[in-house]
Amino acid sequence: MFKVREDFSTFIRVYPITTAVLFICAVLTSIALIGGHDAETRLILGAYEKQKVNEGQIWRLLTYSLGHMSFLHFLINIPFLLLLSRPLENLLGSKFFLIIYIFLSIFTGLIIHFFSNYPVPLAGSSGVGYGLMGIYIFLLFKKSHLFTLVDKRFILFFLLFGFAGTILLPNISMTGHVGGFAGGLLISPLLFKLKATMKSENQFNI
Repeated sequence: MFKVREDFSTFIRVYPITTAVLFICAVLTSIALIGGHDAETRLILGAYEKQKVNEGQIWRLLTYSLGHMSFLHFLINIPFLLLLSRPLENLLGSKFFLIIYIFLSIFTGLIIHFFSNYPVPLAGSSGVGYGLMGIYIFLLFKKSHLFTLVDKRFILFFLLFGFAGTILLPNISMTGHVGGFAGGLLISPLLFKLKATMKSENQFNI
């Protein structure tokens, strides 16, 4: 499930949302590198800051998830996002995956906004990544037939490794990671119920 087998052109065609997210993240990180990756540059590129959101710049609850705090932060998050996004976009379809990404970004942003007070502008896709992990955990219990034994071990390893890093590494948004994971668990039942309903309606119409 998680191994990338497609060539570049096929990947873009089959996974347009994953491709677009990765491309935007890469572009914003490149621009931030030119600007020195300082706080002002991150804010210009859409980073989250509590005061800015309180002033009405609510789009930052979404755009923060497309930037990163540093080039190293980008390098750590992107493989994580690539591996987790592709199978879900394939399983749910691009439209539903786009809804997932937007929901997880905003949900995580709101959790950060109301339950933390970081002194610097925040950016990063890791909250979304943990949200995707939450969806996979839901699927492991509800649709375990979708996964091989290797897939299941991979998911559990990613989960344990990720939360170990959240706890042990410095300058990590634990609120964002836990909030994203909770968001993934929360949206999963509704999302799959909605998709099943739409599938049944389409079959009836045919």
